[in-house]
Amino acid sequence: MGLNCIVLVREVWDTRDLVGEIAASASELNTGRLTTRFEPEDLNALEMALQLKDELGGTVTAVAVGASRQVDVLRECLYRGVDQVARVVDTAVEAGDTSAKAAAVAAAVRKVGMPDLLLSGLDVVEGENSQLGVEVACRLGLPRANYVDRLEAVGNGSVTCVRAVEGGYETVRLPLPAALIVGVALLKEDPRAPRSAKARLKLQMKKAPIEQWDATALGLSVDPAASGLAAAGYEAVLQREIQPRMIEAGDEGALKQMVQELKA
Repeated sequence: MGLNCIVLVREVWDTRDLVGEIAASASELNTGRLTTRFEPEDLNALEMALQLKDELGGTVTAVAVGASRQVDVLRECLYRGVDQVARVVDTAVEAGDTSAKAAAVAAAVRKVGMPDLLLSGLDVVEGENSQLGVEVACRLGLPRANYVDRLEAVGNGSVTCVRAVEGGYETVRLPLPAALIVGVALLKEDPRAPRSAKARLKLQMKKAPIEQWDATALGLSVDPAASGLAAAGYEAVLQREIQPRMIEAGDEGALKQMVQELKA
């Protein structure tokens, strides 16, 4: 019969080379100098869903919040083999905090149809508190596993997966439907490492329509002013510059001095 999956995907600011000069004020970033990228952990979650589709059949749907800025993550999903995509585009939702976005995403999931598995990346770089997948799972009443590293088995009404815990890994079993919050894949050989976009699908899906819903279409009433979270300040941490220095291996005094300088 196959397995139906919904994956939450996000376009985030690329802050890997974040420096103090991009601070526009005390509370916000000068985003004009930043580029965006597909949230890496969401890509890992997408790959997990696509592998399940390859193995068991079924469908994969991707849901995003907000209009595309530079990288259209939903079209990137189509280029990788996703069956359906949908976008929540509503200024009030986008201005809200994680709870507001989670309410909108949960409503979008219900509109698409409750999946067997809801998958999401663990975190998002533009707000380390943004546990969007967790909040959506709670609103939908789904059992969930965080920091999912790999899947062991899916079938007989349950999913068995391995998740990272402090000091090791834990194998857990959840009844379906369930939510899996996927951790980051750091190595190319990691089974969660994302596949590349396919040229054939790029040609087919380049102009494919993407369904868009606002709060009204989702039956929501959103008041961004009621958000419980707002940025009150921003402080950039400048990268430390370390000048290379040549030290003879036998110069114990120079080595000790260098260690002390690094500690300082």
